[in-house]
Amino acid sequence: MADLEMVRTIMTQAVPFNRVLGVQFVALDAERAEVVMPEAPERLNHVGTIHAAAQFGLGEAASGAMVMGAFADLQGEGYIPLAATAQIAYRKPAAGDLRAVATLTAAEQERIRAEVASAGKARFSVPVQLSNAQGVVTTEITVEWALIKPRPS
Repeated sequence: MADLEMVRTIMTQAVPFNRVLGVQFVALDAERAEVVMPEAPERLNHVGTIHAAAQFGLGEAASGAMVMGAFADLQGEGYIPLAATAQIAYRKPAAGDLRAVATLTAAEQERIRAEVASAGKARFSVPVQLSNAQGVVTTEITVEWALIKPRPS
């Protein structure tokens, strides 16, 4: 399990788009990652709410933080996490600062590790909920990840 500071550093240096969105990595534990995106004029759409692309970026960043935190040891062995697909549902207009919480249970992490051990790779989904400052869920995202180890060239 990586610590929050390591995840924060990697996710803001290796993924410059997270800096563009103003993403703040605020919490990380064994089964949960929490990320915040402050509202800013450049992240709004034509009706004054948070742009769909910004919401997706926040959710993808939260899921990436969860993957980074859970599988830092495998990444140290050369495995690379790649977002493979995503589904998003916009439930309510999103305004103000948004909070994204990604989860991945310990049981699912063990299943993924077993798949990596037996197949050399794994695919798995990370659910994310975005909520506004009042705690209302505005958006739900599921990001499917591939954890692979490239062949040496």
